[in-house]
Amino acid sequence: GSLLGPLGFFILSSMAVYNMHLLIQCRERLKVDGRFARTYGEVAGHVLGKSGKPLVDTFIVLTQLGICSVYFSFFGDSFPSEDLFGKDNEIPYAYMAALAFPVVLLLIVPNQVKSLAVFSGMSNLLICSSILWVLVESVRHAVADNFDAVKKLPLCRSEFPLFVGNSVYSLEGIGLVLPIGNSMRSTKEFRKVFFPGIITACTILWLMGTLSYYSFGKISDGSITAELDKRGVASNAWMIVINIFLCAAVLLTYPLQLRPAAEVIAERVLGSPAGTSGPYYGRLALAIFTGGLAIAMGNNLGLMIALIGSGASTMLALILPPLLDILDTTHKCRWPRLCFHASLVTLGAVLACLGVFVSGKALF
Repeated sequence: GSLLGPLGFFILSSMAVYNMHLLIQCRERLKVDGRFARTYGEVAGHVLGKSGKPLVDTFIVLTQLGICSVYFSFFGDSFPSEDLFGKDNEIPYAYMAALAFPVVLLLIVPNQVKSLAVFSGMSNLLICSSILWVLVESVRHAVADNFDAVKKLPLCRSEFPLFVGNSVYSLEGIGLVLPIGNSMRSTKEFRKVFFPGIITACTILWLMGTLSYYSFGKISDGSITAELDKRGVASNAWMIVINIFLCAAVLLTYPLQLRPAAEVIAERVLGSPAGTSGPYYGRLALAIFTGGLAIAMGNNLGLMIALIGSGASTMLALILPPLLDILDTTHKCRWPRLCFHASLVTLGAVLACLGVFVSGKALF
């Protein structure tokens, strides 16, 4: 809705950024107490006991593999095959998603996080260019339409649980916070870079979602550019370029998103040292699995995003960090802080249950 959407995303993004701060705080307290934690799972292991690390690791694997599967789905949904080859020669979704395999198999060859910096930088450049285009196009369309679309929008919609899942999915960076922080020289340097970056990213996402909704009304496709292409909002040449940019961007980001899941599986299943992504054949198997899952689920990008965001992503981003802060014995949690964090846990749990039920029912 025109009111609940922007307000809801602001609240969810604020919760996610705050919870990232809680997770880093918890690790620093453990370090002072003489207990070193390198990953989210290890932090949970120190606080929750033996079940903590397996619990978090499971949700991280589910989240990251789900994200990687969505990347294949996004490629199959957004690549402009109809615009390039004509309607009669349009490549079906399943074939299009499968065509991403050769590129992904090459991108997952590097085994070090630092080696992925080039891919991440290129991806950010392409995404920023595409986002800027969408923002400009949204403003232009709204002004030309005299903001008529905004006047017709309801203040809220019954699909709010799906919106929560999609929003939390877009804020899924909490699984990467500590691995990225480990590669920095110091925690202070990491904070100076990470938090301004994540706040800027949340602001851009908020602007993009709000302006797009206010300009074009209800958007059915999981990809805004694919939706605009179907509506014929912009020129054909621009849509081809933007969609190709975004498809390239998600593929370039794929190795970094696969990394946390690969590390967990390599350590627990293949016996590799902690902090490594294991042998190439392990990452190859994960890539085949995520691509196969995307093809099997069909072209349901929006619902897939909502299901992943409502389930594992909500647990990691909204529920576990305040719960860990409450149960952490290295500090005394005063009553105001305890009540506030308990309310965050409760709200996260309610949103997760609603989102999983609604998206799962629609998808299956």
